[in-house]
Amino acid sequence: MAESSGLKLKVSPLAAGITLGVGASLVQAYFKVFPPVADGFCFVCHPRDLFNWVANSLFGTDWTVSAMSVPLPVLTLVGVILGAFVASCLAKEFKWRPARERIKHFALGFATINFGLLLGACPIRVVLQSAYGDPLGVAGWICVMLGVVVATLAMRWFATRAAEKGGE
Repeated sequence: MAESSGLKLKVSPLAAGITLGVGASLVQAYFKVFPPVADGFCFVCHPRDLFNWVANSLFGTDWTVSAMSVPLPVLTLVGVILGAFVASCLAKEFKWRPARERIKHFALGFATINFGLLLGACPIRVVLQSAYGDPLGVAGWICVMLGVVVATLAMRWFATRAAEKGGE
């Protein structure tokens, strides 16, 4: 059980994940979505689809959106931001903080989103595509794993350097 500043979660992350996974599968089966769309919870594709959907609706453009975003926009990003805001307020953890190292974080975020767009999907979608036997999904998943290893090694190297400078 997780506990955070007076806000107690009564559901474990494992139970929530299993419940949501089974629930999503049942909804896909109920609506007869076969094969299921290889789409997950994405902070690359969903904002792109939201932006493109709004542009298409307002300006009559014909920018690409995923099949599930054609009738209505995907509001995953909006829901997560609002949900995080509400949860932080309920837990009395919300406070405005000035951004540190703005240019570095902007550049890293820009690189991350662009590499995600080059990959054409988020890691969850890549795993789903791999599970369906898509060769591009398998190649993408291998690249994602290599990226995680390289990023982890880089973060450890930077942390070690910072600790050594702090100890002087």
